[in-house]
Amino acid sequence: MDMPVGLASRTERDCLRGLLSRQLVPLALLIGFVALIAGKAAELDLASVLTAVAAIGPLQWLAACLGAAASFWAVGRMEVLVHRLMGTGTAPHVARITGVAAVATAQITGFGLLTGTLARWRLLPGISLWKAAQITGMISLCFMLALGVLAAMMVLATGPDIAFARPLAGAACLALALLVAASLWRPRWLMRLPLPPLRGQLQLLVLALLDTGAAALTLYVLIPEAQLPPLALFYTVFLLALGAGLLGTTPGGAGPFELVMLLCLPHLPEASALAAIMGYRLVYFALPAGFAAAVLIFGLPRGRARTPEPKLRPTGTAPGQPVATGALSYIAARAEAGLMRQGEFGLLCDTGERPLSLVAPAGQSLIMLSDPISRHADNAAALRTLHAAARQRFLTPCLYKCGARTAATARAAGWTVLKVATEAHIDPARYDLAAPAARQLRRHLRKAEKSGVTITEAGPRPPLAEMRRVARDWAAHRGGARGFSMGRFDEDYVTGQRVYLAHRGDDLIGFITLHESWREQTLDLMCHGAAAPAGTMQLLVHRAITSAAHQGCARLSLAAVPRFADSLPMPAALATRLDRLTGADGLIRFKSGFSPTWEPLYLAAPGPLGLALAGLDLADRILRPRGKLQWNS
Repeated sequence: MDMPVGLASRTERDCLRGLLSRQLVPLALLIGFVALIAGKAAELDLASVLTAVAAIGPLQWLAACLGAAASFWAVGRMEVLVHRLMGTGTAPHVARITGVAAVATAQITGFGLLTGTLARWRLLPGISLWKAAQITGMISLCFMLALGVLAAMMVLATGPDIAFARPLAGAACLALALLVAASLWRPRWLMRLPLPPLRGQLQLLVLALLDTGAAALTLYVLIPEAQLPPLALFYTVFLLALGAGLLGTTPGGAGPFELVMLLCLPHLPEASALAAIMGYRLVYFALPAGFAAAVLIFGLPRGRARTPEPKLRPTGTAPGQPVATGALSYIAARAEAGLMRQGEFGLLCDTGERPLSLVAPAGQSLIMLSDPISRHADNAAALRTLHAAARQRFLTPCLYKCGARTAATARAAGWTVLKVATEAHIDPARYDLAAPAARQLRRHLRKAEKSGVTITEAGPRPPLAEMRRVARDWAAHRGGARGFSMGRFDEDYVTGQRVYLAHRGDDLIGFITLHESWREQTLDLMCHGAAAPAGTMQLLVHRAITSAAHQGCARLSLAAVPRFADSLPMPAALATRLDRLTGADGLIRFKSGFSPTWEPLYLAAPGPLGLALAGLDLADRILRPRGKLQWNS
C-alpha cells in the first residue's frame, strides 16, 4: 500500500530535520579545528611545502592515482555488500556507482551522515530519504567497526608510542572475539541486533583492509623515498589519522588527520608530510569529487539488465498469504510443508518465481527443510538454487531432515551428509490393531477408554481457548515449547490443521494436530494436561490413523525422532544420555507401539565445518524459537 503523499513528505521532513540536528556537534568540532589550524598555519613555511609538492615526480602521481582507484573499487564493493545484507534489491552496478559518488561527496563536503544520505537519496531510484539514511548509517557503522578492528590489530603488531594505545587495542580485539562468539550463539539481549553473518563480517573486514591499504599507499608513495617511514608503522598511523578525521566529520578529515599524522610521525619532516598530504587530497579527494559531481548532476549511467536471482518469499499470516499458503501446502509432496503457515519459514523460489522448498535463515546457515515441495522437482536444481540464495546472503546452505534421495544428490555434489533422525510412518489402509505386534497398544487404549476418555475430531471451529490452556500447561511442565521445525500452538496455525480432541467428561485433557496434504497427513502438536490418564495420547493417534484410512490417506507420518547415535561415534552411555535430553527414547517407545516403518532423515551441508555450524544454528533455533520472521526478497 502506498503511503499518502502528505504523510510521506512529512516523514521525510522529520528525517531531514533529524539529520540536520545531528550535525551540530560536528559543526562545533569543525569550528574548533579551523581555529586550531589557523593558529598552526602561521608557523608553517608554506614556501617549503609548495617546493616539496613540486618535487613529486610523475611516477609518484601515477602510483597515487592507481592507489586511489583501488581504494574506491573497494568502496564500491562494500556498498554492494551492504545492499545485499539489507536486502534492498539494488542492482550491483547501481550500488557501486552510488557508493563511490556518496563517499566522494561526503569526503569533500564533510558531515558524512547528512551528505552521504542526500547523495544516495538522489541517485537510488524509488528510495525514501529514511531508507537512504539507513543505508548510509549501516555503511558508516560497518566501516568504522572494521577500521577499529584493523587499527587495533596494527597497534598490537607495530606498537606506536602512544599513551594507552595497546590496552585500548587489546580491548578492541577482545570485543571482536565476543562479537564472533555472539554471532554463533547470541545472548537473548542480542537477538534483535541484526548482526551480519560471519562470512559477511569477514568480507567487510577484507574490503576495509583493501580500501584503507590502497588509500594509505596513495599517500605513502607521495613521500620522498629517502624519508619514507616503515610501511607497517605508516599504515597504523594512517588508520588512526583516518579514524580521527572521520570522527571529526570535517571536510576530508582536515585538521584531525594532519594533527595525528604529524604527532605520530615526528621523524618525518613537516614540509614533506604536508606536501604529501596536499597531493593525497588532490588525488584522493578532488578527482573523485569531480566524478561524484558529474554523477549527481547527470544521474546514473544505464547498465545491463539485472540477472534474475533466487528469491525468498514470506509465508504465514501476512495479508493475502493464508489462502495461497494453504493451497501450496496441500499440493506439496510432504504434509510437513504446512509448517510454512507458522511464519518461521519462507519459500525458496527459482528465477522463474516458482516455489521450490521451505527455507529459513538461522545464524550462519540458510536451512532448507525436508525435500523440495513438488514430488517432480529436480533435486540437483533445487540444491543449486539453495546454494545461490545462500551465497547472496553470505550464508552456508544446509538441508535438514531430507530423505535419502535428496541426501544422495547432496553427497554427489560433494556435501557432507549425516543421519540425524528417523521418521515413523504408517499406511493407514494396512493398519491392524488386531496384529500381535499391537498388544501393548491395545492395552494402552483399553486403559484410556476405561478412564472415560472420548475422542472427537474438531470441526472448522476448534475450542481454541481450551486448547490454549492445555498447550500452556503442557509447555510449562516441559520447560517451554520448542520451535522452528517443531510446531508451536497458535490460533491461526491450528485452525488450518486436522485436530483431534480428548475429553474426560466435559473437560478437554489433550489434543493432537496434523498437517495435511493431498496424499499425506503428518503428526504435529501433541499436548495433554496433567489430568490425562495413561493411554490418552495413544487413543488420539489411533483415532487419527483410523480416520485417515476412511479418508483414503495414502501415508500418515508420526513425525521424526532425533537420532545421532547411529551416525556419530560415541560411547553407549553418552548416546543414551543424549536420547534422554532430546526426548528420543520416549518418542521411539511411543511411536513403536503403532508398528510403523522407520525411514532415515539426513542433515547435509558443504563440508564438515558447514555441517557443524548448521547443527549449532538448528539447536539455537529449535531450543530458542524466535517467532515469525521478517523477510527480504
